[in-house]
Amino acid sequence: MTDEAGHTQAELDALQRMLGAPRSDLEALLQPALAKQVSVNQVSDLLGQSWARLKELRQLGKDDWGVAWKDPKIATALAKANHFLQPDDTFSLDKAGNALAQAYSCAVESGEAPLNLARIRAGEALLGALLQEYRRAAEFYAQAGVLPGLDPSLQWRYQSRRALILADLGREFMDNAALEECIHIYQHTVLTLVPKIQKPLDWATTQNDLGNALGVLGQRRRGTRMLEESVIAFENALSERGREKVSLEWAATQNNLGNTLGILGQRENNTEMLEKSLQAFECALEVRTQENSPREWASTQNNLGSVLQALGQRKNDTQLLKRSVEAYKQVLLQWTRDQVPLHWAATLNNLGTALRMLGEHRKSPRTLEKSVAAYRNALAERTRERVPQDWAMTQNNLGAALQKLGEREENTQILEHAIAAYENALKEWTHEQMPVAWAMTMANLAVAQKTLAQRLNDVGLARVALTGFEAVAQVFRSASHAQYYEFATEQVAKTQRILKELGGD
Repeated sequence: MTDEAGHTQAELDALQRMLGAPRSDLEALLQPALAKQVSVNQVSDLLGQSWARLKELRQLGKDDWGVAWKDPKIATALAKANHFLQPDDTFSLDKAGNALAQAYSCAVESGEAPLNLARIRAGEALLGALLQEYRRAAEFYAQAGVLPGLDPSLQWRYQSRRALILADLGREFMDNAALEECIHIYQHTVLTLVPKIQKPLDWATTQNDLGNALGVLGQRRRGTRMLEESVIAFENALSERGREKVSLEWAATQNNLGNTLGILGQRENNTEMLEKSLQAFECALEVRTQENSPREWASTQNNLGSVLQALGQRKNDTQLLKRSVEAYKQVLLQWTRDQVPLHWAATLNNLGTALRMLGEHRKSPRTLEKSVAAYRNALAERTRERVPQDWAMTQNNLGAALQKLGEREENTQILEHAIAAYENALKEWTHEQMPVAWAMTMANLAVAQKTLAQRLNDVGLARVALTGFEAVAQVFRSASHAQYYEFATEQVAKTQRILKELGGD
């Protein structure tokens, strides 16, 4: 078994424990995802989504395909489709798809009612999504949504599904064109089917989903216009999604609003915006509890930890940083290593960073030691073979925590460990592929080398640090990062003075 296959099997093991899904189902759903060359990081979320869709498709077969059809060949084809969707040796998405296509063709020839045609098309759309053929799935929903004589509420349902499928494609596979199309469909098709006065809750659902799509695309685009439109969409949704009417939906929109406000606050360096983000997450957690919605609760706790960390760092506020640490600890109660190992590792990485920031304010080394332990625990799952970029990030963070601890304790061995961690990060963050990330980490490495050289009176190590700073300065000058270039040139001058003091050239 290859390393990659081994990692995927580990993800399947964890997902099976979390979802309680048959292993055969998950393995069958995995194949289309692997054909898309998804990363290990995507496997858990994609398969969780596919499993939910498969359950929906099976339920659709029970509820909607057993009606009286004009042509018995339709019922026969649908029975075949149902047969190929059951969790046994005959399970085959491709064969189920062929049977559904045959059923639809017969239904059209027989002049079936629009509702019945839509029921088959909806099944084909779900099947397309299971095969990771998102555009095909969106087209099936589009066809279902424009069938003549279909009830407007069903038109809204299918057009909404069409937009959601495109949103999934855009989010998971970095397809910005799909997100643009999704946003256009919400604004110019879906919203027209549910006027606010007549269908307030459906209108609010559409505004929420529009806000999500705008937020994802806005995060990838420069500027703030699209993110601001996302906030407006969520606020529109909340005008009808009252806590008293639909508490869980209200909480979901508060969580989504908090995410977009947090991104805006970071981008605009706006503390007030970050505080509004914090308030939105706190509102969501008034409804999202570990008992009634554990996964959603954990997700919002994670978001809460992130914004508390950002605010704590910005305000130099240890109380906010302590709250961030506690929020991440709450997340770990739900995102366990056994069920979601990579989410668990990501949370430990975030916890390590919050602890490091808090430890920098405390005289005792204990908090920094906890930060180091959190990063090392994260690396038990964030391995270089499995998730190389995440491994490099955590190695860099580990280096920063060890460096602070080594300086605080005046411990040369800990500084050597910090240097080793930075060097590990640079194995993936190379000068050729990621010059700015390389320069940031190289700067950290050179600072640690310079500090250790002073402690050990090591001329050779000081020269290595100087070479590192000179290379960093070159990258930042080429990339027009004036602030970082100034820092690097200052470090070059300082290291040259240290070399002179140590008796170097």
